[in-house]
Amino acid sequence: MDRMENESSGHKLAAEKLDALWASYREACPDPEPSPAFVPALWQRIERRRGATSSLFRHWAEAWVMAALVLTVLIAAFLIPRYQRAPVYQSTYADVLAEADALDYTLLLRGGDTR
Repeated sequence: MDRMENESSGHKLAAEKLDALWASYREACPDPEPSPAFVPALWQRIERRRGATSSLFRHWAEAWVMAALVLTVLIAAFLIPRYQRAPVYQSTYADVLAEADALDYTLLLRGGDTR
């Protein structure tokens, strides 16, 4: 029975300490006065803090996006046309086969050895 009384008195003591803590908190941080400008002012403060910390990251991200865009344009302007002018792409399949077997046909026409 003593144990239950000790526990209940311990709970009462903890509750009193908690109530005192809440009272001191209310004194230190009073509720703001409600007004129509409370929420807009709150958002302005949030945006100011957010803008100060994220502006550096935003600038770096914009710089990397611009660098990627410039690199893409350079690749499109210089490399793609250079690869499209390659001699492999200018001949047809039949032209390539005819060129590969051209020597064999000349030997047959001369009556030479085709070994």
